[in-house]
Amino acid sequence: MKPGRLLPGVLVVVVLARLASLALYPLTDTTEARYAEIARKMLETGNWITPQWDYGVPFWGKPPLSFWAAAATMAIFGVNEFGARIATLIAALATAALFLRWPHAPAPRAVASMAVALVLLSSVLGFLMMGAVATDVFMTFGMTLSMIAFWNAVSRDTPGGSDRWWFFVGLAIGLLSKGPVAVVMTGIALFLWLLWTRDWRRLWQALPWLRGIGLTLLLAAPWYIAAERATPGFLHYFIIGEHWQRFTQPGWTGDLYGDGHERPRGVIWLYAFGSALPWSIVALVLLRRKPVSAQARRPSPDPQIAYPLCWVLAPLVLFTLARNTLESYALPALPAFALITARLVMEREPGGASSRVWLLGLVMPIVVAGLIATGSERFGDKGSQRVLLAPLRDSKVPIVYLYERPFSGQFYSGGRAQLATNPAAVETWLATGEPAILLLPQGRFEALGLAADPRWAEAGRHEGFVMLERREPHR
Repeated sequence: MKPGRLLPGVLVVVVLARLASLALYPLTDTTEARYAEIARKMLETGNWITPQWDYGVPFWGKPPLSFWAAAATMAIFGVNEFGARIATLIAALATAALFLRWPHAPAPRAVASMAVALVLLSSVLGFLMMGAVATDVFMTFGMTLSMIAFWNAVSRDTPGGSDRWWFFVGLAIGLLSKGPVAVVMTGIALFLWLLWTRDWRRLWQALPWLRGIGLTLLLAAPWYIAAERATPGFLHYFIIGEHWQRFTQPGWTGDLYGDGHERPRGVIWLYAFGSALPWSIVALVLLRRKPVSAQARRPSPDPQIAYPLCWVLAPLVLFTLARNTLESYALPALPAFALITARLVMEREPGGASSRVWLLGLVMPIVVAGLIATGSERFGDKGSQRVLLAPLRDSKVPIVYLYERPFSGQFYSGGRAQLATNPAAVETWLATGEPAILLLPQGRFEALGLAADPRWAEAGRHEGFVMLERREPHR
């Protein structure tokens, strides 16, 4: 089964297109700019234990692995969009590369792995997330490592091999990138699989559970302990708040860092279908076909389809009853979906690995290129303070946001942007006679009548914010 030039060619185009796009549009508020700014503060302050919401204010919402990675790549490539995003792209490519360890027989391992990688990286969510500053890609890498290692470990005739240890390393990566939810999702997938196989004894014998759990704790627990010591209260908020109340309480009001994302129950299934486009449609079409050759026919249910299907279902089952749901919560299901879909294409599409269906992988690069070129809201300067702050890059004049300060304002000012919220502090800055740059929401600007204030001149306006600069006194 030869892929010709089409499959690897499209895969290379997808990866290079996403790589080239990383620096072409600004970090957008709130999520991207927030996580990039947390990583930037980590790099600046040297505090690698406590992610910081603001200087001296801890961010308890996520573990630090993605921030460590982004801070490290910004140290190499600079504090900019490319430096912040390249870490996630590397994690996404590493996730795709893990399928080289999947037993694809009878298909050649290299060909089948390229097919899985293309489906994963060129789907709507896969393409977008591998170029975003986000935590979900790192958790997905950890879960993928655990799930592939588990399959390889239990498929062996005799216990042994490194996979039985890599399973627990993957759990530790999940704990350090997203938290206990990563372990829960992996557990749900394996529980569904074991309900089907009922081979509990083999499961117990294949993995060194006690020593393996010890390895997971050895890798992940030190940070959790250090984080709680550095900022007491972290564990209660993170475990109880973020991992229970967020998903069980509609519009959870205990969120210290934003608002709950209240959605209808079960919407995760729609998110999953949309996130896998265009390949979700391809999979539905191919499920109605029979394999094109007798060699490709497998027993029904096929274990190598049933296992990734349980994997796909795990995050969907977990979040079905949740009211606080985001599209990115479907990402952990995507690698398993890619595995199933790639196999369906190679076994049920007449062209197999040489089929022109792989050209669908170019849909997202073309769409995103068009959105960047037209300056769309998602891939343009809308939703970012970069336009206002870019001219101030080398300025030493104080930059002050009145009433509210977007995270992109912090990132693109290099942490220089101050925040004044109470009336006394606002009035102090408005009355200052020293050079300063003030930024405030347009509604506040109009309410305060600053257009007629002789002390200040409007220097710019963008996305609901007005920038003012101190007028030079007349001599």
